[in-house]
Amino acid sequence: MKTLYTLLFLLMGPAVMAQAIKVQEQNADFSDAQNVNVLVLDIPYVSQDFIESKIKKLFKGFSKHKESKNEHSALMVELKDMGEMPFNAYAKSMVSNNGEVSVLFGFDLGGAYLNSKDHPEKFKVIKVILEAFAFSSVKNWVEQIESEENKLLDGLEKEQKELVKRKENLEKEIKDFEKKISQNEEEIKKNLEDQSGKKIEIETQKKRVESVEKRLKELR
Repeated sequence: MKTLYTLLFLLMGPAVMAQAIKVQEQNADFSDAQNVNVLVLDIPYVSQDFIESKIKKLFKGFSKHKESKNEHSALMVELKDMGEMPFNAYAKSMVSNNGEVSVLFGFDLGGAYLNSKDHPEKFKVIKVILEAFAFSSVKNWVEQIESEENKLLDGLEKEQKELVKRKENLEKEIKDFEKKISQNEEEIKKNLEDQSGKKIEIETQKKRVESVEKRLKELR
């Protein structure tokens, strides 16, 4: 499945991905605020655990990150493009019925939550940050998959090399065995010849023994 996601991402390309990742607005609840305006990102392909780690990294870049009740917060955030007043950022992730991960971001500007109607300029700033966050997350996810797939490929190629080497060793053993068999056959042939010669020597020696024994009897 991961490989399929990788192929889909590569086929889509950055331009199409940028169009697919959009910031939308809706009302939602956080632990400390109910029915407030939030910015929603639907992030394709990635897992929830992976996105959770990316939210932590993003919020640590804002200010001190806290996590409680599956919600993330960064308080008294200061961003130059957002003006001089600090703000609080909140986020939580969830998985939709189709398995896609959604992240809800809330930005408390001090009495009001960020929305495109009342805070158009600040909304543009945050929108760019969140779109970059989503695109970077998907890109990192695919890079992680690519690394895993390359490791699998390296393992398969290593196994293939080992199989080739094993085959070469077996072929060498066969040649060594064939050479040894040939040598043994030559030795057997020579052994048979030596046995024939030895039998002749034995028969000759027996006759000499019999001749000596005969003479010995005559002397008695």
